[in-house]
Amino acid sequence: MKLSIITVCLNSEKTISDTINSVNSQNYKNIEHIFVDGGSTDNTVNLIKENPKKNKKIFIKKNTSIYQAMNIGIKNCSGQIIQILNSDDILQSNKKISEVINVIKKNPNYDIYLGDVAFFSNNNFYKVKRYYVADIEKINNLKIGDMPPHPASFVKKKTYEKCGFYNDEYKIASDFDFFYRSIVIKKQKFKFLNNTIVRMRTGGTSNKYLRSYLVTSSEVNKAIKKYNENVSTLKIFLRGILKIKELFFFNLKKINKDFELFPFTFNKRLYNKNSFKILKKIDLIDFKQNFILSGMNLAFLGYYAKKILYPSNNIIHWPDGIFTQQIVNIKKIPGRDLLKKINIPNYIKQITILGNVSKKSKLYMKKKFKKKIVHIQLPYTNISNLIKKKIFLKKNTLTFITLPTPKQEQLAMELSKKNKNFKIVCIGGSIAIASGEEKEVPKFMQNYEFIWRLKNDFLRRIKRLLESFIFFLKGNYIDNLYNKTIFKIIEKK
Repeated sequence: MKLSIITVCLNSEKTISDTINSVNSQNYKNIEHIFVDGGSTDNTVNLIKENPKKNKKIFIKKNTSIYQAMNIGIKNCSGQIIQILNSDDILQSNKKISEVINVIKKNPNYDIYLGDVAFFSNNNFYKVKRYYVADIEKINNLKIGDMPPHPASFVKKKTYEKCGFYNDEYKIASDFDFFYRSIVIKKQKFKFLNNTIVRMRTGGTSNKYLRSYLVTSSEVNKAIKKYNENVSTLKIFLRGILKIKELFFFNLKKINKDFELFPFTFNKRLYNKNSFKILKKIDLIDFKQNFILSGMNLAFLGYYAKKILYPSNNIIHWPDGIFTQQIVNIKKIPGRDLLKKINIPNYIKQITILGNVSKKSKLYMKKKFKKKIVHIQLPYTNISNLIKKKIFLKKNTLTFITLPTPKQEQLAMELSKKNKNFKIVCIGGSIAIASGEEKEVPKFMQNYEFIWRLKNDFLRRIKRLLESFIFFLKGNYIDNLYNKTIFKIIEKK
């Protein structure tokens, strides 16, 4: 069974690669991807042409409306099933299309299949701000202008041929008109998928401004009255009240459970800026590659907001704190657990420790990893003095830096520029905890380790904690930085 995915676009260079990657990543391969561009003046068309997918069609139709473009896609598609996937939306995981096709094959007598949509914030794919469900309530409320989510719907091509295409006299509400015409007037059979199919960026045409809502309401009212339905215009304009629950009453953990960020199989260069990779498990570290491994915690996020730290192709992270958990909803891995679980391959012959480390901690590292331990003491000074120190990293060496964030990450970045071979772990004070030199954090305080550690070197640490927290708050609530940042969870090598 062939599925045709239709993507309408206009100046979508910032987001269309995400859409393409999510389609290319599907484990169901009988997919035709049709692009209808309305006359983009940016790099959108070039990106579409660079798409390596063979089964694609591209139509350049200048000055066409959204719905005219959808109709062009439908008329030129060869699939029995059609999905309209916007140029700033992505599929929930690489298994979504195969799951939908399986449902369709088991239930072939339906005309329309309706799934759910999670709205995420800009490039923060994990931060769901609204959950739009296809259910019987949406169908019952079609007569007052409510409707199931359009991007997560799958419609048989013969249904379009029977019920008609999108009416291009509407600017925003033609998808509603189609649902009303096909389900209410033409009595087409529908089935709920009960599945999150699409992640949709907030700020689309139909929900960006109050003016758009008013235009949509006016068009919905016009569409319903066209079919001689006697419905209160006031109810149509007040239908937005029904959507309030979509903003608050949803299970984020459940929605994110099967979400899998697609591999960057296409146009990887877009993901170098404002893009971080976070390991889900410690055994996913690839020792065959150069890397800098750093804990993503409050300090890192704060100094990223301060523009002292930044993304890099070489840097990867493990989730190390509740602040990271708030942003990407991934379980914390304390630094001491990283040391306990990390599996260093045999060809790594030496461990070099940069910074302060006690004899007890060095003995722990030697006994734990059975490697040669080399310690290079670093002075307590600013980063400009630290990076002047000449440090050569050998090929088969794993380097641990025990400085506080952001110094350790800054030093690691400088070392990566000056050394051909580097495998660096920014471990901070975790060696001291793992070795027993510092008392381990009680279980009830594990999510608040940054508070527990204030008992040692209080003045320095409280200053750094407050500074990090202020930077984090500014980045999160004023600059909206983390919503503009891509956090990719690495789940397999």
